[in-house]
Amino acid sequence: MNLPRRLLQAAFVLVLALLLPHSPAQAQGVSADTVTLGHSGALSGPLAELNRDYLSGANLYFERLNRQGGVHGRKIRLVTLDDAYDPERAAANVRTLIERENVLALFACFGTGPSQRSIPIATQAKVPFFAPYTGADGLREPHNPLVFHLRASYGREIAAMVEHLTNLGITSIGVVHHADPFGQAGLNAANAALSARGLKPAVVAPIASSGADAAQTVKQVASANPAALILVTAGNSSPAFLKALQASNARPMVYGLSVISSRQLIRELGEQAHGLVIAQVVPSPFRLDYPVVREYRQAADRAGQDYSYTALEGWLAAKTFVEALRRAGRDVNRERLLAALKDLDDWDAGGLRLGFAPRRHVAMNYVDLTVISRGQFTR
Repeated sequence: MNLPRRLLQAAFVLVLALLLPHSPAQAQGVSADTVTLGHSGALSGPLAELNRDYLSGANLYFERLNRQGGVHGRKIRLVTLDDAYDPERAAANVRTLIERENVLALFACFGTGPSQRSIPIATQAKVPFFAPYTGADGLREPHNPLVFHLRASYGREIAAMVEHLTNLGITSIGVVHHADPFGQAGLNAANAALSARGLKPAVVAPIASSGADAAQTVKQVASANPAALILVTAGNSSPAFLKALQASNARPMVYGLSVISSRQLIRELGEQAHGLVIAQVVPSPFRLDYPVVREYRQAADRAGQDYSYTALEGWLAAKTFVEALRRAGRDVNRERLLAALKDLDDWDAGGLRLGFAPRRHVAMNYVDLTVISRGQFTR
């Protein structure tokens, strides 16, 4: 049977497309109209709400960008895989994102333990690892040319807490920490900050990320009776511990890291979330003097979302990444993206200056201490 010439030509082109390898650009997550990024994080389990909060801010930015036509005519596609905060699942997800989805970069992967397992895989594949949601100092040194951190470290957050407490004359300071790599990173930072002032922790008490053993942790804290506590907790453990603490006779001052899951904590404790000092690594989402906060709030209002520090951080991560994409140009690939990130120095993200350099891959050292009073942030 004779087929029309045009049909034969079309069949020949299709066969070639199937047999020939993808172009270098397509193999790095870039097509004619799409840039594909990958994310592995807790979409289930005790830390899921915190990760979803962070992603909500990032997706607000990407969705707004896509409505406006994207970057150099390409829209952003963020592939998200659930690892339930399990490092081995995170490692498997990152391999899938690199080998099957051919992502341009890993974006905002969640957690200290998962990042510890994922970064070596991304490094071996030469895939940029951008804005992981962790402040662990051990993931920042030694320098890795493929890893770019947006937020200040846990070391800086805890140093600010200890400085504030010791300026008040308080030296009896305990630490409650997750029994996992995140908790160990925070405990190491607390030990270093206290040691710099000639102090040791008044008590060190582990807690499960689920908060299931909160009552036992509180008993250990109450027996030591410290004047202040630093909580290296996130997700379900934070409200669980505070509920158990309020049911005891212990009344220490309580300081929490930026990842404490303040939205969840306020929702579950209501007005009982009172007198808590929380470190923050981005400006307050309630401060209208920052242009970046105003644009984030406009997008959140449009989507019907409540404001949060965590979502604002996600928005800022997405905005920073997109600025690097713009600078990388239309012919972006991983190498051009890395070069653009390294050149993103002293950039004004909207009243907040941040940036990287060839040997400085932490964009911000911003840390502020905020207070929750009767279920509301007071500053």
